[in-house]
Amino acid sequence: MSVIKSISTYSHINDLQGRVWNPAIRWTQKHAIFIEVESDDGFIGLGEAWCFDTAPDCLLAYIATEVVPAFLGRDIADLETISDALLRRATLTSRHGILSSALSAFDIACHDIRAKAADKPLHQHLSTDGSGTVQLYASGGLYGQDKDVNALVHEMTGFAQKGYQTVKMKIGALDLREDLVRVKAVLDALPDDHRVIIDAVYSYTPQVALEMFEALPHERIEAFQAPVRADDITGMAWLVKQGVPVMAVEAEYRPELHKAMIDEDAVRFLQTAPIACGGASRVSTLSKSLQGTPIRLSLEVSSTAVALMAACQMAAADPSIAHVEYHTIHDVFYDRLSLSPVGKGGSHKLSDKPGLGISLPHNEVRHVANYKP
Repeated sequence: MSVIKSISTYSHINDLQGRVWNPAIRWTQKHAIFIEVESDDGFIGLGEAWCFDTAPDCLLAYIATEVVPAFLGRDIADLETISDALLRRATLTSRHGILSSALSAFDIACHDIRAKAADKPLHQHLSTDGSGTVQLYASGGLYGQDKDVNALVHEMTGFAQKGYQTVKMKIGALDLREDLVRVKAVLDALPDDHRVIIDAVYSYTPQVALEMFEALPHERIEAFQAPVRADDITGMAWLVKQGVPVMAVEAEYRPELHKAMIDEDAVRFLQTAPIACGGASRVSTLSKSLQGTPIRLSLEVSSTAVALMAACQMAAADPSIAHVEYHTIHDVFYDRLSLSPVGKGGSHKLSDKPGLGISLPHNEVRHVANYKP
């Protein structure tokens, strides 16, 4: 037995001062919520919960009142049973979204403890079939104050010079022709074997999205992220039939929506955020559901090094995961990453550290609360 004897919560604010934006939001402050789960045999597991740019008070209160009591004093081995019970209860409370964020943190933290107890890196604990390496793409290319096309090109070619063969940039905030100029300038400046992910942040109709894609060299576009509304599965499926490599839908957590996208063949990359969808357990379930389909998983990260290491561990364990987002704007605690580049192209090897491979810098976060039975 490995019993949970205490749970601590922490928060962090990344002040972006409104310097950058995408079609949906101008980034001011980006909050992050972490939990540490301590077991009675001396292991501490770390997890992060999805938290957007608004104040995190509701999530912290929900974790304290609804989730912590369910885990305190329970065996780590009961993770799945506890999670299932909370999900069933959410049918009555209608708090599925906030619960999924909270459970993601607890799932990651409990898997971290399991791996540490086995004295293995998390990816080896999750699967012996994994390579221990992960394919990263550099994510940036946001709109910015006084940021012209030349500045964008400089940013994206800088990623290529650092060894990333695939880069991501935003579109959708400008007129279609203006954004085409931006994308083509980036493609012209990158080496011919480099590819781009374009992210419209749900800005287009299917017809406009197709117009954008058709104006670009198809072989250079790795994926078209969020081209239409997140619930427009019919539109995504139509785009896929036209040859568009649709990637969707980031922080979506609902199993029924994931299933619909798979059943309708509406994406080429099923994108999910491990800290939003339910952690390693949910990522593993999604991966299994894609077997025998042309769809691959891609893991979204847009917060801190804790979320990034969690995603990298999952991808290093599962060769069916195409890539992981290395965000260059939301890059909190990146100096603590345990990743080593392998040649060129964005491949990185994980360290042999047991568990998640990262610890929380307590001097850089705010301690919110500690809970004991």
